Amino acid sequence: MFNDVISIHDLTSEQILYLCEKAEDMKNIEKSGQRFKLSDSLKNRKLAYMFYEPSTRTKLSFDTAMNQLGGKRDGFIGIEGTSIRKSESIMDTVKMMEANHFDVIVMRNPIDGSVQWAADVANIPVINGGDGKNEHPTQSLLDIFTLYSNNGKKLDDISIGFGGDLSHGRTVKSLCIMLSYFKDVKIYWAAEDFLGIPLELIDYLESKNVTVIREKNVKDVLDKVDFYYMTRPQLERMEGISKSLVTKMLKQYKIDMDKIKNFNGKLLHPMPVNSEVEEIEKNVYFSQAQGFLEQAENGIFMRKALLHELLKDKDYVAFNSKLDYDLLHGNNKLIRKISPKIKQGLFIDNLNTGISIDHLKYGAAFEITSKLNLADKGYIAMPAHLPPDEEFLNGKSFLKTNMELISERELKLVALVSNEPTINIIKDGIVVDKFVYLLCRNENCITRDVKEDVPPKFFNDGNIKCRYCRQKYVILN
Repeated sequence: MFNDVISIHDLTSEQILYLCEKAEDMKNIEKSGQRFKLSDSLKNRKLAYMFYEPSTRTKLSFDTAMNQLGGKRDGFIGIEGTSIRKSESIMDTVKMMEANHFDVIVMRNPIDGSVQWAADVANIPVINGGDGKNEHPTQSLLDIFTLYSNNGKKLDDISIGFGGDLSHGRTVKSLCIMLSYFKDVKIYWAAEDFLGIPLELIDYLESKNVTVIREKNVKDVLDKVDFYYMTRPQLERMEGISKSLVTKMLKQYKIDMDKIKNFNGKLLHPMPVNSEVEEIEKNVYFSQAQGFLEQAENGIFMRKALLHELLKDKDYVAFNSKLDYDLLHGNNKLIRKISPKIKQGLFIDNLNTGISIDHLKYGAAFEITSKLNLADKGYIAMPAHLPPDEEFLNGKSFLKTNMELISERELKLVALVSNEPTINIIKDGIVVDKFVYLLCRNENCITRDVKEDVPPKFFNDGNIKCRYCRQKYVILN
Protein backbone atom coordinates (compact mmCIF):
# COMPACT_ATOMS: atom_id res chain seq x y z
CA MET A 1 0.00 0.00 0.00
CA PHE A 2 2.80 2.40 0.98
CA ASN A 3 6.33 2.10 2.35
CA ASP A 4 6.57 5.27 4.47
CA VAL A 5 4.16 7.77 6.03
CA ILE A 6 5.88 11.12 5.53
CA SER A 7 3.33 13.51 4.07
CA ILE A 8 -0.41 13.54 3.62
CA HIS A 9 0.31 14.55 0.02
CA ASP A 10 1.61 11.00 -0.50
CA LEU A 11 -1.78 9.46 0.37
CA THR A 12 -4.82 9.13 -1.85
CA SER A 13 -8.43 9.52 -0.72
CA GLU A 14 -8.86 5.76 -1.21
CA GLN A 15 -5.90 5.04 1.07
CA ILE A 16 -7.20 7.43 3.74
CA LEU A 17 -10.63 5.75 3.71
CA TYR A 18 -8.98 2.32 3.80
CA LEU A 19 -6.95 3.31 6.88
CA CYS A 20 -10.09 4.68 8.53
CA GLU A 21 -11.82 1.34 7.90
CA LYS A 22 -8.86 -0.55 9.39
CA ALA A 23 -8.75 1.81 12.38
CA GLU A 24 -12.48 1.18 12.86
CA ASP A 25 -11.71 -2.56 12.91
CA MET A 26 -9.10 -1.94 15.61
CA LYS A 27 -11.60 0.12 17.59
CA ASN A 28 -14.22 -2.62 17.36
CA ILE A 29 -11.70 -5.18 18.60
CA GLU A 30 -11.00 -2.99 21.65
CA LYS A 31 -14.64 -2.21 22.41
CA SER A 32 -15.62 -5.90 22.16
CA GLY A 33 -13.15 -6.79 24.92
CA GLN A 34 -10.52 -8.40 22.65
CA ARG A 35 -7.66 -5.92 23.09
CA PHE A 36 -4.92 -8.49 22.48
CA LYS A 37 -6.59 -10.36 19.62
CA LEU A 38 -3.74 -9.37 17.27
CA SER A 39 -0.95 -9.75 19.81
CA ASP A 40 0.97 -12.22 17.63
CA SER A 41 0.66 -10.25 14.38
CA LEU A 42 3.88 -8.26 14.83
CA LYS A 43 5.67 -10.62 17.20
CA ASN A 44 9.47 -10.12 17.14
CA ARG A 45 9.15 -6.86 15.18
CA LYS A 46 10.79 -3.75 16.63
CA LEU A 47 9.81 -0.07 16.46
CA ALA A 48 12.43 2.65 16.95
CA TYR A 49 11.33 6.09 18.03
CA MET A 50 13.68 9.00 17.26
CA PHE A 51 12.11 11.96 19.05
CA TYR A 52 14.32 15.04 18.98
CA GLU A 53 11.44 16.95 20.62
CA PRO A 54 9.17 16.10 23.58
CA SER A 55 6.10 13.96 23.02
CA THR A 56 3.42 12.39 25.19
CA ARG A 57 0.49 11.35 22.99
CA THR A 58 2.35 10.39 19.81
CA LYS A 59 5.07 8.39 21.53
CA LEU A 60 2.75 6.63 24.00
CA SER A 61 0.13 5.75 21.40
CA PHE A 62 2.78 4.20 19.14
CA ASP A 63 4.11 2.35 22.20
CA THR A 64 0.64 1.06 23.03
CA ALA A 65 -0.14 0.19 19.41
CA MET A 66 3.08 -1.79 18.97
CA ASN A 67 2.61 -3.55 22.32
CA GLN A 68 -0.95 -4.62 21.51
CA LEU A 69 0.25 -5.99 18.16
CA GLY A 70 2.93 -8.04 19.94
CA GLY A 71 5.96 -5.98 18.89
CA LYS A 72 8.77 -4.32 20.81
CA ARG A 73 9.90 -0.69 20.90
CA ASP A 74 12.87 1.37 22.01
CA GLY A 75 14.53 4.66 21.19
CA PHE A 76 14.97 8.17 22.59
CA ILE A 77 12.94 11.24 23.51
CA GLY A 78 15.14 14.33 23.59
CA ILE A 79 18.78 14.29 22.62
CA GLU A 80 20.30 14.21 26.11
CA GLY A 81 22.27 11.02 26.56
CA THR A 82 22.48 10.33 22.82
CA SER A 83 25.28 10.69 20.28
CA ILE A 84 23.33 13.56 18.74
CA ARG A 85 24.96 15.62 21.51
CA LYS A 86 28.24 14.67 19.80
CA SER A 87 26.95 16.13 16.51
CA GLU A 88 25.84 12.81 15.04
CA SER A 89 23.88 13.43 11.85
CA ILE A 90 20.35 12.24 11.09
CA MET A 91 21.78 9.89 8.46
CA ASP A 92 24.11 8.22 10.96
CA THR A 93 21.38 7.91 13.59
CA VAL A 94 18.99 6.31 11.10
CA LYS A 95 21.61 3.82 9.93
CA MET A 96 22.41 2.92 13.55
CA MET A 97 18.73 2.11 14.10
CA GLU A 98 18.80 -0.12 11.04
CA ALA A 99 22.05 -1.76 12.13
CA ASN A 100 20.33 -2.62 15.43
CA HIS A 101 17.65 -4.49 13.50
CA PHE A 102 14.66 -2.23 14.02
CA ASP A 103 11.84 -2.79 11.55
CA VAL A 104 10.23 0.68 11.51
CA ILE A 105 11.16 4.19 12.67
CA VAL A 106 8.87 6.87 14.06
CA MET A 107 10.65 10.23 14.01
CA ARG A 108 9.95 13.72 15.31
CA ASN A 109 12.34 16.58 14.60
CA PRO A 110 12.11 20.40 14.78
CA ILE A 111 13.51 20.85 11.26
CA ASP A 112 11.13 20.90 8.26
CA GLY A 113 11.76 18.04 5.83
CA SER A 114 14.02 16.12 8.21
CA VAL A 115 11.81 13.03 8.23
CA GLN A 116 11.70 12.86 4.43
CA TRP A 117 15.51 12.84 4.50
CA ALA A 118 15.44 10.02 7.09
CA ALA A 119 13.12 8.05 4.80
CA ASP A 120 15.48 8.59 1.84
CA VAL A 121 18.35 7.23 3.93
CA ALA A 122 16.49 4.28 5.49
CA ASN A 123 15.74 0.89 3.96
CA ILE A 124 12.97 0.30 6.51
CA PRO A 125 9.64 2.16 6.79
CA VAL A 126 9.74 5.64 8.35
CA ILE A 127 6.72 7.37 9.92
CA ASN A 128 6.60 11.12 10.39
CA GLY A 129 5.80 11.99 14.02
CA GLY A 130 6.06 15.72 13.24
CA ASP A 131 8.73 17.71 11.39
CA GLY A 132 9.00 21.36 12.46
CA LYS A 133 6.08 23.48 11.27
CA ASN A 134 5.65 21.18 8.33
CA GLU A 135 3.46 18.10 8.82
CA HIS A 136 2.20 15.59 11.36
CA PRO A 137 0.41 13.04 9.16
CA THR A 138 -0.49 10.46 11.83
CA GLN A 139 -2.14 13.20 13.91
CA SER A 140 -4.14 14.18 10.82
CA LEU A 141 -5.06 10.55 10.24
CA LEU A 142 -6.36 10.10 13.78
CA ASP A 143 -8.18 13.44 13.50
CA ILE A 144 -9.83 12.44 10.24
CA PHE A 145 -10.67 9.03 11.69
CA THR A 146 -12.46 10.85 14.52
CA LEU A 147 -14.47 12.80 11.93
CA TYR A 148 -15.14 9.58 10.00
CA SER A 149 -16.40 7.80 13.13
CA ASN A 150 -18.76 10.65 13.99
CA ASN A 151 -19.92 11.42 10.44
CA GLY A 152 -21.67 8.21 9.41
CA LYS A 153 -18.42 6.47 8.40
CA LYS A 154 -17.78 8.91 5.57
CA LEU A 155 -15.61 11.94 4.92
CA ASP A 156 -17.69 13.84 2.38
CA ASP A 157 -20.09 16.59 3.46
CA ILE A 158 -18.19 17.78 6.54
CA SER A 159 -18.51 21.21 8.11
CA ILE A 160 -15.74 22.00 10.57
CA GLY A 161 -14.57 25.07 12.47
CA PHE A 162 -11.04 25.90 13.55
CA GLY A 163 -9.88 28.10 16.40
CA GLY A 164 -6.85 29.00 18.48
CA ASP A 165 -3.45 29.15 16.76
CA LEU A 166 -4.04 28.24 13.12
CA SER A 167 -0.77 29.65 11.83
CA HIS A 168 2.19 28.22 13.72
CA GLY A 169 1.25 24.57 14.21
CA ARG A 170 1.22 21.65 11.79
CA THR A 171 -2.03 19.90 12.83
CA VAL A 172 -4.47 22.39 11.29
CA LYS A 173 -2.52 22.59 8.03
CA SER A 174 -2.31 18.81 7.70
CA LEU A 175 -5.96 18.17 8.55
CA CYS A 176 -7.19 20.87 6.16
CA ILE A 177 -5.16 19.44 3.31
CA MET A 178 -6.42 15.92 4.05
CA LEU A 179 -10.01 17.17 4.10
CA SER A 180 -9.46 18.70 0.65
CA TYR A 181 -9.41 15.16 -0.78
CA PHE A 182 -13.13 14.86 -0.14
CA LYS A 183 -16.34 16.47 -1.43
CA ASP A 184 -18.53 19.21 0.03
CA VAL A 185 -16.11 20.23 2.78
CA LYS A 186 -16.76 23.55 4.48
CA ILE A 187 -14.22 25.19 6.78
CA TYR A 188 -15.09 28.10 9.07
CA TRP A 189 -12.63 29.88 11.32
CA ALA A 190 -12.22 32.82 13.67
CA ALA A 191 -8.88 34.08 14.98
CA GLU A 192 -6.63 37.12 15.11
CA ASP A 193 -4.64 37.81 11.94
CA PHE A 194 -1.38 36.74 13.61
CA LEU A 195 -2.93 33.38 14.52
CA GLY A 196 -5.09 32.94 11.42
CA ILE A 197 -5.00 30.38 8.62
CA PRO A 198 -2.14 31.35 6.26
CA LEU A 199 -3.26 32.82 2.95
CA GLU A 200 -1.30 30.27 0.92
CA LEU A 201 -3.20 27.45 2.67
CA ILE A 202 -6.54 29.16 1.99
CA ASP A 203 -5.58 29.55 -1.68
CA TYR A 204 -4.66 25.87 -1.86
CA LEU A 205 -7.92 24.74 -0.24
CA GLU A 206 -10.04 26.93 -2.49
CA SER A 207 -8.21 25.53 -5.53
CA LYS A 208 -9.45 22.11 -4.35
CA ASN A 209 -13.05 23.36 -4.11
CA VAL A 210 -13.06 23.56 -0.32
CA THR A 211 -15.22 26.40 1.04
CA VAL A 212 -13.23 28.52 3.51
CA ILE A 213 -15.06 31.26 5.43
CA ARG A 214 -13.71 33.55 8.11
CA GLU A 215 -16.21 34.57 10.80
CA LYS A 216 -16.02 37.41 13.33
CA ASN A 217 -16.28 35.25 16.44
CA VAL A 218 -16.39 31.70 17.75
CA LYS A 219 -20.18 31.61 18.22
CA ASP A 220 -20.72 32.45 14.56
CA VAL A 221 -18.50 29.50 13.65
CA LEU A 222 -20.18 27.10 16.10
CA ASP A 223 -23.60 27.92 14.64
CA LYS A 224 -22.51 26.54 11.26
CA VAL A 225 -20.46 23.42 12.01
CA ASP A 226 -20.70 19.85 13.29
CA PHE A 227 -17.10 19.79 14.53
CA TYR A 228 -14.94 22.47 16.13
CA TYR A 229 -11.16 21.92 16.24
CA MET A 230 -9.43 24.06 18.88
CA THR A 231 -5.65 24.35 19.15
CA ARG A 232 -3.18 25.65 21.70
CA PRO A 233 -0.87 28.58 20.96
CA GLN A 234 2.44 27.25 19.59
CA LEU A 235 4.50 29.59 21.78
CA GLU A 236 7.70 27.63 21.11
CA ARG A 237 7.43 28.50 17.41
CA MET A 238 6.75 32.22 17.84
CA GLU A 239 9.77 34.47 17.82
CA GLY A 240 9.69 38.03 19.08
CA ILE A 241 6.25 37.95 20.68
CA SER A 242 5.38 37.63 24.35
CA LYS A 243 3.19 34.97 25.92
CA SER A 244 1.04 37.67 27.52
CA LEU A 245 0.28 39.23 24.13
CA VAL A 246 -0.67 35.87 22.63
CA THR A 247 -2.86 35.11 25.64
CA LYS A 248 -4.59 38.47 25.12
CA MET A 249 -5.15 37.64 21.43
CA LEU A 250 -6.76 34.32 22.35
CA LYS A 251 -9.00 35.69 25.11
CA GLN A 252 -12.15 36.23 23.05
CA TYR A 253 -11.65 32.94 21.18
CA LYS A 254 -11.34 30.66 24.22
CA ILE A 255 -13.89 27.88 24.50
CA ASP A 256 -16.12 28.17 27.56
CA MET A 257 -19.53 26.89 28.57
CA ASP A 258 -21.30 30.01 27.36
CA LYS A 259 -19.96 29.62 23.82
CA ILE A 260 -20.93 25.95 23.51
CA LYS A 261 -24.32 26.04 25.27
CA ASN A 262 -26.17 25.66 21.94
CA PHE A 263 -23.50 23.60 20.17
CA ASN A 264 -24.63 20.06 19.35
CA GLY A 265 -21.45 18.93 17.62
CA LYS A 266 -18.09 17.60 18.78
CA LEU A 267 -15.29 19.74 20.20
CA LEU A 268 -11.84 18.44 19.18
CA HIS A 269 -8.29 19.36 20.18
CA PRO A 270 -4.99 17.65 19.22
CA MET A 271 -3.81 18.12 22.84
CA PRO A 272 -2.13 19.19 25.02
CA VAL A 273 -4.33 22.02 26.22
CA ASN A 274 -2.15 24.80 27.61
CA SER A 275 -3.26 24.85 31.25
CA GLU A 276 -2.01 28.42 31.75
CA VAL A 277 -3.56 29.96 28.64
CA GLU A 278 -6.56 27.59 29.05
CA GLU A 279 -7.84 27.82 25.49
CA ILE A 280 -10.48 25.30 26.63
CA GLU A 281 -11.88 25.97 30.09
CA LYS A 282 -12.02 23.01 32.48
CA ASN A 283 -15.83 22.93 32.76
CA VAL A 284 -15.99 22.16 29.05
CA TYR A 285 -14.24 18.84 29.71
CA PHE A 286 -17.45 17.62 31.38
CA SER A 287 -19.81 18.76 28.62
CA GLN A 288 -21.58 16.67 25.97
CA ALA A 289 -19.58 18.51 23.32
CA GLN A 290 -16.20 17.26 24.56
CA GLY A 291 -14.78 14.87 21.97
CA PHE A 292 -11.03 15.32 22.36
CA LEU A 293 -10.50 12.44 24.81
CA GLU A 294 -12.15 10.05 22.34
CA GLN A 295 -9.93 11.68 19.71
CA ALA A 296 -6.83 10.87 21.80
CA GLU A 297 -7.78 7.19 22.10
CA ASN A 298 -8.39 7.10 18.35
CA GLY A 299 -4.65 7.68 17.98
CA ILE A 300 -4.04 4.14 19.19
CA PHE A 301 -6.50 2.63 16.71
CA MET A 302 -5.14 4.56 13.75
CA ARG A 303 -1.50 3.87 14.65
CA LYS A 304 -2.26 0.17 15.16
CA ALA A 305 -3.80 0.16 11.70
CA LEU A 306 -0.77 1.90 10.22
CA LEU A 307 1.80 -0.38 11.83
CA HIS A 308 -0.23 -3.45 10.93
CA GLU A 309 -0.43 -2.39 7.26
CA LEU A 310 3.27 -1.48 7.08
CA LEU A 311 4.63 -4.65 8.66
CA LYS A 312 2.09 -7.50 8.52
CA ASP A 313 2.98 -10.53 6.41
CA LYS A 314 6.32 -8.99 5.43
CA ASP A 315 9.79 -10.41 5.95
CA TYR A 316 12.25 -8.34 7.92
CA VAL A 317 14.61 -6.14 5.92
CA ALA A 318 18.18 -7.42 6.30
CA PHE A 319 20.62 -4.62 7.11
CA ASN A 320 22.56 -3.35 4.11
CA SER A 321 25.69 -1.41 5.06
CA LYS A 322 26.11 -0.03 1.53
CA LEU A 323 24.76 3.48 1.00
CA ASP A 324 22.98 4.63 -2.13
CA TYR A 325 25.30 6.92 -4.08
CA ASP A 326 22.31 9.12 -4.98
CA LEU A 327 22.25 10.35 -1.38
CA LEU A 328 25.25 12.51 -2.27
CA HIS A 329 23.65 14.36 -5.15
CA GLY A 330 20.79 16.81 -5.60
CA ASN A 331 19.09 18.08 -8.72
CA ASN A 332 19.51 21.75 -7.84
CA LYS A 333 22.16 22.87 -10.33
CA LEU A 334 20.56 24.92 -13.05
CA ILE A 335 22.94 24.56 -15.98
CA ARG A 336 23.74 27.77 -17.85
CA LYS A 337 25.02 28.14 -21.40
CA ILE A 338 28.76 28.69 -21.65
CA SER A 339 29.91 31.34 -24.09
CA PRO A 340 32.21 29.75 -26.71
CA LYS A 341 34.54 32.74 -26.65
CA ILE A 342 36.39 34.60 -23.97
CA LYS A 343 35.49 38.25 -24.15
CA GLN A 344 38.01 40.85 -23.11
CA GLY A 345 37.28 42.76 -19.95
CA LEU A 346 35.26 40.03 -18.24
CA PHE A 347 35.73 39.58 -14.53
CA ILE A 348 37.17 36.09 -15.07
CA ASP A 349 40.03 37.47 -17.20
CA ASN A 350 43.45 36.71 -15.74
CA LEU A 351 42.04 33.74 -13.81
CA ASN A 352 43.66 30.76 -15.50
CA THR A 353 42.22 28.06 -13.25
CA GLY A 354 39.78 28.52 -10.41
CA ILE A 355 36.21 29.56 -9.66
CA SER A 356 34.27 32.73 -10.35
CA ILE A 357 31.06 33.29 -8.38
CA ASP A 358 28.65 35.75 -9.97
CA HIS A 359 25.22 37.28 -9.24
CA LEU A 360 25.85 37.73 -5.55
CA LYS A 361 23.92 40.28 -3.57
CA TYR A 362 25.78 43.55 -3.12
CA GLY A 363 28.55 43.22 -0.55
CA ALA A 364 28.21 39.43 -0.14
CA ALA A 365 31.63 38.59 -1.61
CA PHE A 366 33.46 39.58 1.57
CA GLU A 367 31.23 37.41 3.77
CA ILE A 368 31.60 34.45 1.40
CA THR A 369 35.38 34.82 1.45
CA SER A 370 35.20 34.51 5.22
CA LYS A 371 32.69 31.63 5.22
CA LEU A 372 34.86 29.61 2.83
CA ASN A 373 37.92 30.43 4.89
CA LEU A 374 39.87 31.08 1.68
CA ALA A 375 42.76 33.01 3.20
CA ASP A 376 43.53 30.39 5.86
CA LYS A 377 43.44 27.70 3.18
CA GLY A 378 46.02 29.61 1.16
CA TYR A 379 43.77 30.68 -1.71
CA ILE A 380 43.59 34.07 -3.37
CA ALA A 381 40.23 35.82 -3.04
CA MET A 382 39.35 38.74 -5.32
CA PRO A 383 35.96 40.29 -4.52
CA ALA A 384 34.44 42.99 -6.70
CA HIS A 385 31.22 44.98 -6.61
CA LEU A 386 28.93 46.79 -9.01
CA PRO A 387 27.01 49.61 -7.31
CA PRO A 388 23.26 49.99 -7.96
CA ASP A 389 22.39 51.14 -11.49
CA GLU A 390 19.56 50.84 -14.01
CA GLU A 391 20.40 47.20 -14.80
CA PHE A 392 21.09 46.04 -11.26
CA LEU A 393 18.86 48.11 -9.01
CA ASN A 394 20.40 46.74 -5.82
CA GLY A 395 23.90 46.33 -7.18
CA LYS A 396 25.72 43.01 -7.19
CA SER A 397 29.01 41.42 -6.22
CA PHE A 398 31.45 38.90 -7.69
CA LEU A 399 34.14 36.71 -6.24
CA LYS A 400 36.96 34.95 -8.02
CA THR A 401 39.43 32.61 -6.43
CA ASN A 402 42.12 30.19 -7.52
CA MET A 403 40.45 27.42 -5.53
CA GLU A 404 40.00 24.69 -8.16
CA LEU A 405 37.31 22.54 -6.52
CA ILE A 406 34.26 23.54 -4.51
CA SER A 407 32.43 21.00 -2.39
CA GLU A 408 28.67 20.59 -1.93
CA ARG A 409 28.98 21.98 1.60
CA GLU A 410 30.92 25.01 0.32
CA LEU A 411 28.32 25.66 -2.40
CA LYS A 412 25.65 25.59 0.28
CA LEU A 413 27.58 28.08 2.40
CA VAL A 414 27.70 30.44 -0.59
CA ALA A 415 23.96 30.08 -1.25
CA LEU A 416 23.14 30.68 2.42
CA VAL A 417 24.84 34.07 2.15
CA SER A 418 23.48 34.98 -1.28
CA ASN A 419 20.64 33.08 -2.93
CA GLU A 420 21.05 31.60 -6.43
CA PRO A 421 24.76 32.27 -7.03
CA THR A 422 26.11 31.54 -10.50
CA ILE A 423 29.17 29.29 -10.32
CA ASN A 424 31.78 29.36 -13.12
CA ILE A 425 34.41 26.59 -13.07
CA ILE A 426 37.47 27.74 -15.03
CA LYS A 427 40.32 25.64 -16.42
CA ASP A 428 43.13 26.96 -18.59
CA GLY A 429 41.31 30.27 -18.98
CA ILE A 430 38.08 28.67 -20.24
CA VAL A 431 34.76 28.23 -18.43
CA VAL A 432 34.16 24.47 -18.45
CA ASP A 433 31.11 24.37 -16.20
CA LYS A 434 28.51 27.01 -15.34
CA PHE A 435 25.43 26.62 -13.18
CA VAL A 436 23.11 28.42 -10.78
CA TYR A 437 23.01 26.74 -7.37
CA LEU A 438 19.45 26.54 -6.00
CA LEU A 439 18.74 26.21 -2.28
CA CYS A 440 15.32 26.09 -0.62
CA ARG A 441 14.41 29.49 0.86
CA ASN A 442 12.58 28.04 3.86
CA GLU A 443 14.85 29.06 6.72
CA ASN A 444 13.94 25.91 8.66
CA CYS A 445 14.42 23.43 5.80
CA ILE A 446 16.75 20.48 6.41
CA THR A 447 18.66 21.31 3.20
CA ARG A 448 19.89 24.56 4.81
CA ASP A 449 21.45 22.75 7.78
CA VAL A 450 25.05 22.55 6.59
CA LYS A 451 26.17 19.85 9.01
CA GLU A 452 23.45 17.45 7.81
CA ASP A 453 24.78 17.55 4.22
CA VAL A 454 21.36 16.97 2.64
CA PRO A 455 21.62 17.55 -1.14
CA PRO A 456 18.88 19.98 -2.25
CA LYS A 457 16.26 18.33 -4.45
CA PHE A 458 13.18 19.73 -6.14
CA PHE A 459 10.17 18.27 -7.92
CA ASN A 460 7.56 19.78 -10.20
CA ASP A 461 3.86 19.05 -9.69
CA GLY A 462 2.85 22.15 -11.63
CA ASN A 463 4.94 24.21 -9.22
CA ILE A 464 8.60 23.72 -8.38
CA LYS A 465 8.80 22.51 -4.76
CA CYS A 466 11.48 21.42 -2.35
CA ARG A 467 11.45 17.62 -2.01
CA TYR A 468 11.94 17.81 1.74
CA CYS A 469 9.84 20.64 3.19
CA ARG A 470 7.62 20.79 0.06
CA GLN A 471 7.54 24.56 -0.01
CA LYS A 472 7.12 26.26 -3.37
CA TYR A 473 10.28 27.58 -5.02
CA VAL A 474 10.37 30.38 -7.60
CA ILE A 475 13.56 30.68 -9.68
CA LEU A 476 14.73 34.29 -9.86
CA ASN A 477 18.18 34.13 -11.47
